[in-house]
Amino acid sequence: MSFLSRCAVAAGFAGACSLTLLLSPALADVSAVVQSWRTDAGWLTELRKHADGALVCTTGKAFRDPNTFGLSIVQSGPTMLITLVDEASPPSTGGPMRFSAGPQELGALASMTEGPAFATTEQESGKTRRLISDLPDQLVTIAVADRQYQADLTGLTIAREQLRVCESEVKAAEAQ
Repeated sequence: MSFLSRCAVAAGFAGACSLTLLLSPALADVSAVVQSWRTDAGWLTELRKHADGALVCTTGKAFRDPNTFGLSIVQSGPTMLITLVDEASPPSTGGPMRFSAGPQELGALASMTEGPAFATTEQESGKTRRLISDLPDQLVTIAVADRQYQADLTGLTIAREQLRVCESEVKAAEAQ
């Protein structure tokens, strides 16, 4: 399974896009939750162990205004991706994934598609990590492939901290 496939599966488990499991029940056997954390603002962070032994941290949230979609941040070793899952209208082409708050562009990342997901690329993991650290806890517009998604990122600061805790758990497990 490619890292992107693993991430799309992990994103589905993060609660942000749980319908992925309904569309592909066979994916449910790919990983198991080791530990999870929730925020009051709807973010779910999970440490998952895949059948191949890989430990993956993901945090995600579901959004329903105006389109239903899930947004997840996925971390595995040095690779960090953002996935945006739109099951109602699966993407067919990728392109720059642009994040803005009001008139201010916060950053843009290359993205590709897999199944119902847009996903940033492994090659831009460093840039992805910097963008995630700068995203505000407020309404953000995500523009990709001639689509626009509105995401209220309230609670992201706490979710980022949970993701750091998850990464620490992975490092501790790998050190044993």
